Amino acid sequence: MRNGVRPVLNMNKMRSVFLVLALGLGLCSQRAQGQTTAETMTFSIICQYVTNTYVTNLSTQTVVKTQHVVTVLLNSANLVKAMAIDMLGAKWTNWAGASIVYEQNAITGNTGIYIRLLGRQTNVSSFFFNEFSTNGYEDMFSHDVSSAFVGTNYCVTSTNSQLPLTGNGIFIGGPSVSDNLAYLTFTSTNTSFTLFGFSEGTLLNTVYDREGDITKVNRSQIIGAGTFSLNVTTNYLRVTTNNAAPAINYPGLAHGTIYLAAPYHLDFGPPEGP
Repeated sequence: MRNGVRPVLNMNKMRSVFLVLALGLGLCSQRAQGQTTAETMTFSIICQYVTNTYVTNLSTQTVVKTQHVVTVLLNSANLVKAMAIDMLGAKWTNWAGASIVYEQNAITGNTGIYIRLLGRQTNVSSFFFNEFSTNGYEDMFSHDVSSAFVGTNYCVTSTNSQLPLTGNGIFIGGPSVSDNLAYLTFTSTNTSFTLFGFSEGTLLNTVYDREGDITKVNRSQIIGAGTFSLNVTTNYLRVTTNNAAPAINYPGLAHGTIYLAAPYHLDFGPPEGP
């Protein structure tokens, strides 16, 4: 302060500066919230187990035991219900009709699996990994192949990959088509399964933000076989009136397909998205 003169603040200019800063922060926030691509996942898993049937023959007064194979189809709706029951119990219907979505943050590289219904979603990634697959869904379910199956090798770059020991995608016939090994697990209270197989996909140019920026996203189909464990006493697939009946888990062989549909821009970001 020179000669006792105080500086005069121009309030109009200060308001303008604050307005510009607020708009800038708002635009950055919107951009951060809108950099996600999403792919709807469709599950079709066939599970088969052997059980006994007892038939009483009144004429000979004998009971005949026979074995037969029971087939159960696990689809996306079944898995949504299984996860919702574990999360909400009797209020699982809050998520009835939801879709299972594989999401990727195009800027950070984070991925996750969510169930989405009417514009809201919740993270269900924890259902898709176990002690052998701590990364679970990363890299389109290919990242944990080497840790789960000795003798396979997940390479960082596709240039070092050799079939059947694939890495970060084998490109076939050009950069738009890929192939890879895949290892997928699902674990809930009533149902669990593990599939090992391969994925084949197409890399599609996908808009990932409001500004129209484009990234390549792998639309993929995973085909695999493995094992499952199914609670047939209190399972969500079967209606029972005996709530006191102990759980009976039947193991067996599983095989099926998981399809990740064409990617699209989803206006979700952290903390709601990946």
